[in-house]
Amino acid sequence: MVVNASGAQEQSQQQISFSFGRNWQTFLEKHLTPERERRALQSICEFMEVSDLQGRSFLDVGCGSGLFSLAAHRLGARSIFSLDVDPFSVRCCQELKRKVGNPENWMVEEGSILDAKLLEHLPKSDIVYAWGSLHHTGNMWQAIRNAASRVEKGGLFYVTIYNQVEGRRGSNFWLKVKRRYNRSSAVGKKLMEWAFFLRYGLISSLASGKNPSTFLQNYGRERGMSYWTDVRDWLGGYPYEFASVHEMFRFCTRELAMEMVNLNAT
Repeated sequence: MVVNASGAQEQSQQQISFSFGRNWQTFLEKHLTPERERRALQSICEFMEVSDLQGRSFLDVGCGSGLFSLAAHRLGARSIFSLDVDPFSVRCCQELKRKVGNPENWMVEEGSILDAKLLEHLPKSDIVYAWGSLHHTGNMWQAIRNAASRVEKGGLFYVTIYNQVEGRRGSNFWLKVKRRYNRSSAVGKKLMEWAFFLRYGLISSLASGKNPSTFLQNYGRERGMSYWTDVRDWLGGYPYEFASVHEMFRFCTRELAMEMVNLNAT
């Protein structure tokens, strides 16, 4: 059972944290292409089973690079509100907004979904999009509860969290790895990134009969991200929480009174 962090655990999470925004700055500078934008846009349409967002409001909780807020803009969303606690992520999102002419219907703000005062003025939206962000807040269940409260009646809550995995290489193993990564020097981080690639990129590709070079070239077809950006995100992503599909389903249906529309568990 997953519980909210408290006491010493909460203090530890405050002392160890990862700046996704710094990583996203590198992504925007070196890896963002029209093709990656297209893939991000396509992933929203396929999962939500829509062709556009015309007439819908879009709240991006934990906007990161701002890529999916940009996708919402491209898809014709009526209004967009992008939120992130990391000031570097906010800058990334603001830069993407600037590149498309600073549309008046797109707001970008720095803040935490756990902030009760901030929550009061966050607009209720037809689509609340929280891709891979709420499990990094240090209080995942409350973050899910808060984000869900911003869904307009009849709207959609798009939430993605880490699936709980048991075993030797399961969730608790990665919790330790993430803590170690964030405590390491720059050289130590780079060594851990290459060790990850060798184990989960190179060896896995060869074992399955795939060309590692082709694997890297084709990476990101689903989300439009770059491989090394995702590696740093994965190793560095802390605070880190997780839950089973059953726990997530029970929480959203019983406590939030929501109905499952689509599910993708990996």
